[in-house]
Amino acid sequence: AIRDSILAVSGRLDPTMYGPSVPTHLTDFMTGRGRPGKSGPLDGDGRRSIYLEVRRNFMSPMMLAFDTPQAAQTFGRRARSNVPAQALILMNDPFVQQQAKQFAERMEKAFPDKQPEPRIRWLYAQALQREPSAHELTAALEFLGAPATLPSAEAWADLCHVLFNTKEFVFVN
Repeated sequence: AIRDSILAVSGRLDPTMYGPSVPTHLTDFMTGRGRPGKSGPLDGDGRRSIYLEVRRNFMSPMMLAFDTPQAAQTFGRRARSNVPAQALILMNDPFVQQQAKQFAERMEKAFPDKQPEPRIRWLYAQALQREPSAHELTAALEFLGAPATLPSAEAWADLCHVLFNTKEFVFVN
């Protein structure tokens, strides 16, 4: 669900149902017997997580961190965990970083005038389904370096990445 939420907010989620599975994106650390000949796309072509190919020895690190079932075992009930590895994946995984950039690009298309406050409000509405508090708005402006300078595309992508890492985005109340 977290991967699909990131894709939805970044505007990359492909809602197409059915069809072939998407090959696993292989990292440099995924070596060994049975390694597929080619790697799939980092974002899985925007397909929902249920359509990602499952290779017993080559599972997505992000999916493993968020308790995807092992393909070699049967499970009557999915495990639930809240461990530091999940926060590290959200901070460092190339997929999450790529989608943060996509989210920032989506925001720039929606707000070409470059005024930071409406952009921040829009980002919060898209990611968290609410307006930012006065404190959050001030903190975001300080984070971006606004209003002293117009924030760079990289700064906007970093703010999007921060929103993906909030408790409010990760957990369902």
